Amino acid sequence: MNDSFFLKIEGISKSFGALRVLDNINLNISKSEFFGLLGASGSGKTTLLRILGGFEKPDSGKIFLDGHDITNLESFERPLNYMFQSYALFPHLNVYNNLAFGIKDHFNNLDIKDKVNKISKLLSIENLLERRIRQLSGGEQQRVALGRCLIKEPKLLLLDEPLAALDKKLRSKTQLELTSLQKKLGITFIFVTHDQEEAMSLSDKMAIMKDGKIIEHSDPETIYENPKNEYTANFVGIANILKISKNINSYFSDELGIQISLNNNVENNNFKILIRPEKIKITSMANNVENPSNSFKGKILEKSYLGSFTLYEVIRKNKIITVLDQNYSNDKNFNFPLGTEVLCRWTKESIKLLED
Repeated sequence: MNDSFFLKIEGISKSFGALRVLDNINLNISKSEFFGLLGASGSGKTTLLRILGGFEKPDSGKIFLDGHDITNLESFERPLNYMFQSYALFPHLNVYNNLAFGIKDHFNNLDIKDKVNKISKLLSIENLLERRIRQLSGGEQQRVALGRCLIKEPKLLLLDEPLAALDKKLRSKTQLELTSLQKKLGITFIFVTHDQEEAMSLSDKMAIMKDGKIIEHSDPETIYENPKNEYTANFVGIANILKISKNINSYFSDELGIQISLNNNVENNNFKILIRPEKIKITSMANNVENPSNSFKGKILEKSYLGSFTLYEVIRKNKIITVLDQNYSNDKNFNFPLGTEVLCRWTKESIKLLED
């Protein structure tokens, strides 16, 4: 079987009463892929994950895993495991028995001990085996929950907001550990998140969901750098969206009152473009002049110091443009107080056309 079709989701729809939660979902996921489902609350991502896990039944459609139709199988009959956001650990059992719980009816005590030892070393929790769950930190509990899923050697692991309970610093560290572990094991992971940074950092491929539909599906770099539509551009990262009008072969932004230079000719007379904040160069007006295209003079309206970067909101006419500037110099020319007039400019290669 072609790896591209390790998991096939065909025409999955689901309603709860009059509310249509999933609307004809079609998706192919490759073997050993780390796949992210990203969307706002109510987009349908968790319902889709629960249908894959067998905890909800679709109204229509089919699910094929490794060539087998699993659509009507119960959750315990599917060769997969589901890691809940709450971790669902047994507080009355120690770590060893939590890890062993899912395999205790299938192996003898010696084999169980061997499997627990292997998975605990892999997750660096071998020194915690005698502890009770309440004695563990959030990060340690997360590892135990992951270990309890992986010890059964599933073909597919489903994770519902796996890092939501961790603080920001631990979450960043765990993201790296999780991707490293997944690559080492070669198991296909599908995870749900509403956190765009988490989705970008973990995913080999990702799908953006809205109103029960998948509106974009690609690798994180493509979705960030070349989103197809305005919703995705705004949902993943910070987006400067400009309305552009065409007059013969010239392009204008009436919002900024400037000419726009593009790489290619666009047939539409009215369309929108995306410019990411980090693509815009911001400089002092001293010794600078406004260029005829792809630049404007504006005033610093707001600024936020973010350590490595400073985020500026620059206003021109009534349009606010967000600029993300790297703090590589202490020169006053690169640190602009509120109210300062600055020049913002970008290359035509930085401009992305939006389909809608």
